[in-house]
Amino acid sequence: MSARPAPAVDRDSRPWWDALARHELVLQRCSACRAWRWPPRAICNRCASFEWEWVAPSGRGSVASWIVNHHRFSEAFESPYPVVTVRLEDQADLLLPGSFTGPMDRLRIGLEVVADFDDAVDEAGRRFTLLTWRPEDGADWRRPGDRAAEEAAT
Repeated sequence: MSARPAPAVDRDSRPWWDALARHELVLQRCSACRAWRWPPRAICNRCASFEWEWVAPSGRGSVASWIVNHHRFSEAFESPYPVVTVRLEDQADLLLPGSFTGPMDRLRIGLEVVADFDDAVDEAGRRFTLLTWRPEDGADWRRPGDRAAEEAAT
């Protein structure tokens, strides 16, 4: 794992980060109108209910937009660095960001992807997990260094 800037965790997002650390994708879902919502917050933007629960969505979606950063904003990130916004199949207006772990020549609007997880550590040695997206076709798109590290650990 490479040292990365840690995410800002607050009261509303802590369950999200805790689930990602367990390699689980969960989102808030309104108990009144059943709408999914992102980012996490105390009130439903559809019906104004304060009642909600954390529920696992399908983890599948399609690329709604993407960008490839060619500028290194930090030594922790390799360049180029693709970032996608994914439209979840569970609710058409629900968009989640994340990095893309597939080949960049496959990136296109509508590409079917599935949620995945990237374990990282910050400069202070604290562990956290980030949401990533990979092509849904099941191929192993991890970087060769990631596969080698996993094989050496087993």
